[in-house]
This record gives sequence, C-alpha cells and structure tokens, in this order.
Amino acid sequence: MTSRAARAGLAAALLAAAGLLCGGCSLLPRTAASPASPASATATAGPQPVAAAAPLASLLPFPPARLQAAASLAGRFSAAWDSWSWQQAPAAWLARLQPMAAAELEPTLAQAAGDRGVPAQRAAAREVAVATVTGLAISDLTPGSVTATATATQVITSRSGTSRSSAA
Repeated sequence: MTSRAARAGLAAALLAAAGLLCGGCSLLPRTAASPASPASATATAGPQPVAAAAPLASLLPFPPARLQAAASLAGRFSAAWDSWSWQQAPAAWLARLQPMAAAELEPTLAQAAGDRGVPAQRAAAREVAVATVTGLAISDLTPGSVTATATATQVITSRSGTSRSSAA
C-alpha cells in the first residue's frame, strides 16, 4: 500500500469514526427552508467545517476545499433532480442538470427527460415538486474519489393536495 493510499485509508477511517462519535452528524447543516421555485431549487448551504477537520485535512488525498466542492455539487444536483413543474419543458429540466453532470451521464439524463408519459401525467395532475437537501454526508473516500450521499426532502403539490417524502 502506498503512503498516499495509506493516508487516504486512515482519513476515511477517521472520518467514519468522527461521524459515529457525533451521532450521525454530516458535513452540511440540516436545512428546512424550501427554494421559491423548482427552477431555483438547489442546495444553498455551503459545507461547514468540522471542529476536528484541521488535523484530518493533512490525511486527505486532495485538498479539503475539493472535498467540500464535491459534497456541495452532490447536494445541488440532488435538489435540481427532484425539483420540477408540470409547466416546465423536459428540456429545461435537463438544461439545469447538465452543467452539474459528467459528460458520460448526458445520455442517461436525456433519456430520463425524454420519457413522454411522465410530463403528461404531471400536467394532468398539475404537479410541482420542490426538493431541498436536508442532509449531506461523505459515505466513501478513496485516493481518487469521494462518494457523497445526499438526503433530499421533496414536496409535491398537485390538484389533489400536497405530499412530502425524503430519500437518500
């Protein structure tokens, strides 16, 4: 195991232990405010430094700012993915996602946006969904990548009422 890989493994173990010690805390604060519209539905809270982060930062395989940027991007993408309106064209929804996605994901995103049955169903029910990120955590850290898990709360309003769900 290389020195860098060993440091990354140790950093991941320390981050996991820190997560257990603080009872499931995450890198980002929990937010309850909803964005005004699906078009602006993105996670706005920035990563907050963890008190023990300074000693751990030297063990990370990349700068802490890069880790924070990755976690923030995961939150913004999750909120944008789960926010839509029956009045919004699928192409507009796709256009909001594309700047946050890797080029390799574009065909999959285009396929999701092109499902003709979904917009018709949403239009018939006059559905609008607004998602906010309520939790964001690092679930895996390797020398070359980070896996961030976003928990989003989605509120769907339609002719028949309002529903709320959360998913990671």
